[in-house]
Amino acid sequence: MSLLRSLQLPTGGPERYTTRRVVFAHPFTLGKPPEVYPAGSYQVESREEAFERGGYTVYVRTATMLIVSTAAGTCSRPVEGSELDDALLRDSERSGLCEPCENPDRSKADTRTATDADS
Repeated sequence: MSLLRSLQLPTGGPERYTTRRVVFAHPFTLGKPPEVYPAGSYQVESREEAFERGGYTVYVRTATMLIVSTAAGTCSRPVEGSELDDALLRDSERSGLCEPCENPDRSKADTRTATDADS
């Protein structure tokens, strides 16, 4: 943690955007006051800013958006990245998985037995 505090953000510095898909097996909550979201697949977009030190570049997440499907299409909801990570962890623990599932097919693959794979 002290390393991140000592890093200086370059003025107008480089940033990158990432997109990933996460899957919740159960309804989950985010935000304050907590908003309940249904189980399902969600797209998550993150903005990360670059910090450089000692010849290495470290990207730190500075903004996270949850893309939510609505009756009218989709909308972007700003969320705390740490809250989203915690919600994924709670969902995986509730589902009996060892770690959060970002691959929608993984939960099915994890429950297959060797005889299922042979058929």
